[in-house]
Amino acid sequence: MKKTSCIIIMTVLLTILFLVSSVLAQSSEIKILLDNNPLETVIPSVIENGRLFVLARNVVEALGGKITWFPALKLMTININSRTASLVIDEPSLEIEKKVIPLEMPARIIDNRVMIPLEVIKIIAEVDIKWDNQARTLFVNTIRPYLLKVRSYSYPDKTRVVIDLSEKTEFRADKLINPDRIFIDIMGSDVKLEDTSKQIKIDDGVIKTVRTAIFNEEIIRVVFDLYQETRYELFSLIEPDRVVIDIFKSGEGAAITETLPVPAKPKEKLIPKLEEKLIPKPEEKFIPKPEITGKRVVIIDSGHGGKDPGAIGPTGLRESEVTLGIALYLEKLLKNAGIPAYLTRDKDEFIYLEDRTNFANQKNGFVFLSIHANSVLKHRPSAAGIETFFLSSKYIGASARDVADRENRASRAHPELDTDLAKIIADLEESANIQYSLDFAEIVQKKLVNYLKLVDRGVKQAPFVVLKGANMVAVLAEIAFISNPEEEKLLKNSEFRQKSAQGLFEAIKYYIENTPDNGG
Repeated sequence: MKKTSCIIIMTVLLTILFLVSSVLAQSSEIKILLDNNPLETVIPSVIENGRLFVLARNVVEALGGKITWFPALKLMTININSRTASLVIDEPSLEIEKKVIPLEMPARIIDNRVMIPLEVIKIIAEVDIKWDNQARTLFVNTIRPYLLKVRSYSYPDKTRVVIDLSEKTEFRADKLINPDRIFIDIMGSDVKLEDTSKQIKIDDGVIKTVRTAIFNEEIIRVVFDLYQETRYELFSLIEPDRVVIDIFKSGEGAAITETLPVPAKPKEKLIPKLEEKLIPKPEEKFIPKPEITGKRVVIIDSGHGGKDPGAIGPTGLRESEVTLGIALYLEKLLKNAGIPAYLTRDKDEFIYLEDRTNFANQKNGFVFLSIHANSVLKHRPSAAGIETFFLSSKYIGASARDVADRENRASRAHPELDTDLAKIIADLEESANIQYSLDFAEIVQKKLVNYLKLVDRGVKQAPFVVLKGANMVAVLAEIAFISNPEEEKLLKNSEFRQKSAQGLFEAIKYYIENTPDNGG
């Protein structure tokens, strides 16, 4: 009887212990929160020898990666964030981008599942990881760009607001009405944004306040409360990364809203902070225009001339006449703005292409702009619009080869360009000038299209001899088609030529004002 009672008691005790241990096991189960959302796993994470192991496939796929498993080799490859890593079960190392990284603990197979140590996640993924031992919770947060600070600078004609970022990210802007305001949506987080930047009172006649708040899980919205509807220009800068918006006083400038590119930083150069050069510090006296130095010289090249009339329109209008007319208007606009400018020719004379760029280099030009009127064969008189070119060893863009062949005829080496040309241009493509020329070409194209209201044929690339030798930013603008009867009429018109010059002037001025001294 006593023996039976002991057996019953032991059974009850064991049952209680089992239930208690089960409850304890459930209560101590490790939780994973990915961006504050619970991550469901097929099998629970475990801690062995003080190291946390997580289920590889669950975590990697939740982070947007992909796993390939080779059971015979006990090899696993992980593709994540455009990188590939590989590791072998029980081997304490990880190979990523041809580099072998030692691990404190190797990947393991537990309950027939591949489990990886937490340090692997830290290596392969762009995440912040925190472990709360008391709550038995692993916090995994994907790293997103952070807004760091919002700054404003008031001018007589505009207000500039600079949003400092931890890294480059996507952004867009738009307008709202009733009341009037502009907003910028930035892909990122505000967790590191200074409290003083979350709401800034400006009250300068352009902007009332700047407010920053979370729009959704992915987007931070910066709102600009305006006194009245107006235009703005939006662009991004680097070193450090930031978004800049210029909001103009009502009636200032053209009645358009643009998002214009700003020169990107060449890898081999360090560009000073742009707004530090263009925006005075609060204690400094305001200077209405950027300082124009000898490095800011503009070279205006009016295409063709003399024995080379260029393309000829249906009624006999010569391209050389059109380009010189526009160039003379442009020179006047630049000089009136205090920007030094030189013409490669100021009359109807022939100049070899190589001599034009030699002249530009002798004058230490900052910008080289070659002006042309486009043309196609007679059986395609309907071709129309504006296109802007910069230097390339390749022909990129429809009609690029035709345009380059036509414009290269005034080269000493034509019809067979020197054999080293392609190699020289290919080398130049890696230089700062080419990278900056792309940005300038995009600005020129946008301004011309906005002023002339013609078809936007885009920015293209081709091996132009006249651009090859320029030791500066250099682009070639094809302003309308002289071969098109309707556009030939426009090119004859002095008002159209002045508008063309105005668009080019605005592009040059914008580029100069938004480029550091060593930007070219």
